[in-house]
Amino acid sequence: MDELLKANAYIARAKKSVNGKYRLKYHVMPPVGWMNDPNGLIRFGDKYHLYYQFNPYDTDTGKMCWGHVVSDDLISYTDCGVALMHEDENEKAFSGGAIQTDGGITIYYTLHTEEGESKIEEVYTSTSADGKEFKDPVKAFDNSNLPKNLSVIDFRDPCPIKVGDTYYVFVGGKDRAANRGVIVVLGGKSPEKLEYKFYIGPYYELGDMGECPSYFKIGGKDVFVVSGCHVHSRNNDFKNINSSVFIVGNINFERGQMDIDFIKEIDKGDAFYAPQFVRGADRPIMIGWFEMWNKPYPTRDMKHGWVGAFTIPRELQYKDGDILQTPVHELDKYLYDAQNGEVPKCSVIEFSFSGEGSVTVEGADGKVIIGNDGGVYLDTRMTNNSFGSIRRTNSNYGKCDVKILLDVSGIEVFVDGGKEVISSRIYIDGDYRIKTSGGVSCLKVKGVGGEQ
Repeated sequence: MDELLKANAYIARAKKSVNGKYRLKYHVMPPVGWMNDPNGLIRFGDKYHLYYQFNPYDTDTGKMCWGHVVSDDLISYTDCGVALMHEDENEKAFSGGAIQTDGGITIYYTLHTEEGESKIEEVYTSTSADGKEFKDPVKAFDNSNLPKNLSVIDFRDPCPIKVGDTYYVFVGGKDRAANRGVIVVLGGKSPEKLEYKFYIGPYYELGDMGECPSYFKIGGKDVFVVSGCHVHSRNNDFKNINSSVFIVGNINFERGQMDIDFIKEIDKGDAFYAPQFVRGADRPIMIGWFEMWNKPYPTRDMKHGWVGAFTIPRELQYKDGDILQTPVHELDKYLYDAQNGEVPKCSVIEFSFSGEGSVTVEGADGKVIIGNDGGVYLDTRMTNNSFGSIRRTNSNYGKCDVKILLDVSGIEVFVDGGKEVISSRIYIDGDYRIKTSGGVSCLKVKGVGGEQ
């Protein structure tokens, strides 16, 4: 039995013993084991194919492969098991992206090889007619062709686009001389043979290594979502070890440069990383990892058998020189009116701040507070696992609308039409109730359930 078949057989057995207490209902999760980065997000035919970093055998990183789910609408999902796994135990299929080609779905990913103290990261590609399995991968680029100042070892997460008759692949990289992260641009007429073109950066906001670059044209602007390792905190930005940013500007592929308008942190919370655009979607849709490195993972500590999730898919808009994020409209058809003060574990809560005030969602043994003391903040310190934080917006809002998405063990807070977002994980037992204080009005609660 090859490794992919073995993994899928294991998943079928092991998922029966996963503890479902904190499982989310309308966010993607692994059936069992460990999940991190979104990979190869693409609309192909009439389905969304969403892949992800996956270790089915443990609630930690390890034998990394690509898990796979499909969806009609980005809210309800069907698990499809493992789509990509290497046979050699030293070879791991790290992150990457996807694009539609004549052969079906073509993915690019990082083949990460470790033997003892040595590490190699190379760009590989494979094609599947239906997106279910990717086999017989080939190396698409020779790292020795990188400029001398770029690392040939830390070089990962390729994400493809096609411009005219040329394939461009954006790869996370490191400028060794500056000790800063960059986006490396490869290109070629053939998907299987890429050449070095140029790099974008280095930037402070990408820390000492760029990861998971993904591209979409939004409102006439070239927009990257990209993550950085070890980004040092600056004012209210970059409170996590790693962080993710929008890079907005204009690319000239012929000149090999990008003129930058602005760089902005995407999410102020402690549970958002490695976002990627959905290739082939009819509008710019972004999905991130609904977790973060170097923090507690309660479902692992409680031996529930799974870790990780995706954020709600977010539609992006370029408006008034800024990028706005809102939950995809497909969520609306799953909403129902909550009755008699009910606050479902899966719900959408909307309200307005007219000044200082707070909304508290409280359970039997924990609570989470969304407040406004000039800036809007999310306080998750009082969940039943006591590992949370206080995170706040960069801007002050005397008045603003707020939309909160709750899903069993997750919370995403959209402020002022999505100008800023704060995401975190919460673990609160018992039925929910809401308390308000101060300048809070227009409170509405809708449950998220079956399609209406």
